[in-house]
Amino acid sequence: MSKPVENQLIYKKVLSFTLKQKNAFKVLKKHNVNVNEFIRIAIREKLKRDWCKIKEEKTKEYYPF
Repeated sequence: MSKPVENQLIYKKVLSFTLKQKNAFKVLKKHNVNVNEFIRIAIREKLKRDWCKIKEEKTKEYYPF
């Protein structure tokens, strides 16, 4: 049975990590942590925590005069 469309992983975003972060992911992997799921959960928590600030930020309009 397939997942509902809203729960499917259909969008891709390429991320870059530092060598220090790469080593931290290796340590997590040694402790049998799914690194991909770990990153998804971290992003989800960050968005949940900071969503009000992100939503409030308005882009400044450019007025040439």
